[in-house]
Amino acid sequence: MEPLDVEKYVTATAQVHDFAYEVARILADTAVPEFSSEPINVEDAAKLIGLKPAQIRAGIQYGWLPIGIAINRGKIIKGRTNVRLNFVIFPRKIWEVTGHVWKGKEALKNK
Repeated sequence: MEPLDVEKYVTATAQVHDFAYEVARILADTAVPEFSSEPINVEDAAKLIGLKPAQIRAGIQYGWLPIGIAINRGKIIKGRTNVRLNFVIFPRKIWEVTGHVWKGKEALKNK
């Protein structure tokens, strides 16, 4: 599978999310919670959701936990690979997929 261009993917994903947000807001009349602006890493996401970090990495990489993207050298990587990956996790996607709200590292201490 050919790697995707990260900038194009992020732009397209943002447009889809904006549209989905408007539709969901109209249909459900619910507000999107406020998320911390603090970055979230794999370990934090694992603790927030209640999974192991390896499960978060595998879920993102193989697509069964669509809360972020796996990147290597500016390209999105999907599926099995032998290269080192960096993971970008989106707090809004965590909320959309799992219902958990990212409120920052300080809030994780209570979990």
